[in-house]
Amino acid sequence: MAAVLGWNADQYVAHIATSWLAFGLVALGLDLVWGKGGDLSLGHTVFFGLGAYAYGIAGTNLAPLIGSTVVIGIVAGALIGALAAAVVAFFLFYGRLGPLQTTIITYALVLVMYTAAVGLTFNVGDAYVGGANGMTTVPMLTLGFGDGAAPLSPHGIFLVTLALALVIFIGVLALLRNPFGLVISGIRQNLLKTELLGYDVRLYRLLLFALSGAIAGIGGAIYGAWAMYVSPNIFSVTQALLIPIYVLVGGRGSLWGAFLGAVFVGGLSFWLGGGVVGGQTTLVLGGGLILLILLAPRGILGIVRRRRVAGGEQHSTTTERGDLSGVDELFGREVTGRVLLETVDLQKRFGGVTATDNVSLQFQDCGIHCLIGPNGAGKSTFLTTCLGLLKPNNGRVLFEGQEITAWAPYRRVREGLGIKLQVARILEECTVRENLWLAAYSKLRDKAAAERRVGLVLQTIGLAARADELGGALSHGEQQWLDIGVVLSLEPKLIFLDEPAAGMTGEERRHTVAMLKRISQFAGVVVVEHDMDFIRELDSPVTVLHQGGVFASGTIDELREDERVLDIYLGRPTDA
Repeated sequence: MAAVLGWNADQYVAHIATSWLAFGLVALGLDLVWGKGGDLSLGHTVFFGLGAYAYGIAGTNLAPLIGSTVVIGIVAGALIGALAAAVVAFFLFYGRLGPLQTTIITYALVLVMYTAAVGLTFNVGDAYVGGANGMTTVPMLTLGFGDGAAPLSPHGIFLVTLALALVIFIGVLALLRNPFGLVISGIRQNLLKTELLGYDVRLYRLLLFALSGAIAGIGGAIYGAWAMYVSPNIFSVTQALLIPIYVLVGGRGSLWGAFLGAVFVGGLSFWLGGGVVGGQTTLVLGGGLILLILLAPRGILGIVRRRRVAGGEQHSTTTERGDLSGVDELFGREVTGRVLLETVDLQKRFGGVTATDNVSLQFQDCGIHCLIGPNGAGKSTFLTTCLGLLKPNNGRVLFEGQEITAWAPYRRVREGLGIKLQVARILEECTVRENLWLAAYSKLRDKAAAERRVGLVLQTIGLAARADELGGALSHGEQQWLDIGVVLSLEPKLIFLDEPAAGMTGEERRHTVAMLKRISQFAGVVVVEHDMDFIRELDSPVTVLHQGGVFASGTIDELREDERVLDIYLGRPTDA
């Protein structure tokens, strides 16, 4: 719409349409971190405003030397926007703040920047930043070099902005269609699961935030050149809240919707401002936007998508029995029975409750080891502490002889640890194949090799026929298998499985037993389970945990005869 208006209309409409595209760019930046990454930022006008100021300062000082402001000004806007966003993201994400804190802090940042912009006056070379008066000498957008540089007409500025927006949009699409985009999708769906795939989720979120800041900064640079003036009001709360509205109206997560929302709201405001509603522009516009968001919570593009997918095809619900012949190729390494992971006096407390109490255990690079115990015995806490999801109060965790107690979970996963948590955690909006591929790629970093590994895992877990269906469409038992398959895709040396048979049918459970026995020939497997029949079928060493500590060890049959174990867990047999 903006392209059509700007191309065919008079100079004034082209001038106005340019501002819509500039705001579309900052909305695109927000849609990246909110729609794609899942983090609502109310502070993207900070990066937008900094980009505008950066354009004014760079253009004022360098244009007399170089001539063109297009390159230097826009690059300056992108750099300052990216740098500011990266600094903010570092404190947000490496501080492990939650979504609500992220939204509040970015909103507070707007208030801080507005106050600073109003109160500070200073010179940067020939550029003067005049506090409440803003920058009044921002150069026009010019092309050319030296004395040959010439200012662009409103149509020219519009065309440059349109071309720049298209390049950025295409670049963003290309990036999101690569592994980076799939990782970001995983982070939005399940942050913890994505970290357990071996990805440094904090770094990925920071990079996405910095990219969005760069895009917002470019939008700000265009805006500064368009207005030839930068006011502190660019940091106002009103302006900050408009950007999420653009994204919502267009369709959050669609990318196209960022521009559509900016053009729709801007165009509607422009039309209403012509006297159509008798000076009640703000009232009518606000009411119309509220109505639109209530009736179409997924935005304008969400309506189009819903109509397109209505009455879609039904997928098969047939699951094949897994073929375990590919397990050898999945691992392809020799095992020796050596100790792979060792805990030394591991302790984890929650206030006055000791969930893991000085546990010292060893797990080998092959075979199955089962952990049992009554509810609250500390089994899951022990596993998650070994993997780094919880930090121990005392004790050490050693992996292949190296202390890893302070390592982040993703780093432990990369070294060869894998875990399926108590509740199946899959990426429900990704296909079965994408779930497995994301795990395989984190280890292999090769697309073709990851595809081959995914094929073997699909064969093993029996989900080949459903590979292209969404993970959320699977039954509970199939989701358990998919979660196990994700761990297998990581090529782990030691696998932690917390209640892998929970909710499975008898047939599914028998296949799981066979699969784990086969896998245990090539990797260590640690199983936490309450199902004693499942434990017996695994026919492996068992450790009983009670009140956070190691209580007894042996085979399941030996433990059934242990009076102490019967007291705390299995229950005493009674006469008929």
